Amino acid sequence: MDQLLHIIEGCYKHDRQSQRSLYDRYYGCFLKVVFRYIDSYEESVRLTDVAFVIVFRNFGCFRVTDEGKVDFYLTEWIKKIMIAAIIWDLKPKINLNQHDRLPNPYRKDLHPSLPETPALYAELIATIRELPAGFRAVFNLHVIERYPLAEIAEMLGISEQTTIFYYQAARQYCIGPLLADRHIEK
Repeated sequence: MDQLLHIIEGCYKHDRQSQRSLYDRYYGCFLKVVFRYIDSYEESVRLTDVAFVIVFRNFGCFRVTDEGKVDFYLTEWIKKIMIAAIIWDLKPKINLNQHDRLPNPYRKDLHPSLPETPALYAELIATIRELPAGFRAVFNLHVIERYPLAEIAEMLGISEQTTIFYYQAARQYCIGPLLADRHIEK
């Protein structure tokens, strides 16, 4: 805890070593967040780096209100910046006619008897990554990041009805085959 507070204090002063320590501490976590939204690993790395530059430029806006929960508050603050960077990057890529191009969710390679394990999580993440950018963004923002659909619509600059459609279609695509396969096995 004291080490993190020391890093934060250094980031307030734009100390490069403190910024590097913060970057090293949180980079892996936030690269995973960005990679859920972005098509390629290289683009995810680029966008994560860009978002960290924004974090460091705006670090004066971060306030420690409870030193006992500093890691939680810092993580949430950085996550908001990451999400904003992701949305900024995705907005031009979102095509409102993408629902015509959803692939068939019932794939032969799905393992119906897969228990709830890291392998199932990996399968679900791989399935989410197959979605077109708009569907993937809405699904991740609502299911994983827990944003309300109305707020997602505003963030992405699309109607709430379109957001609901994207969410429902993405949910059916990602979860439907898993539930159908599990139901068959029972």
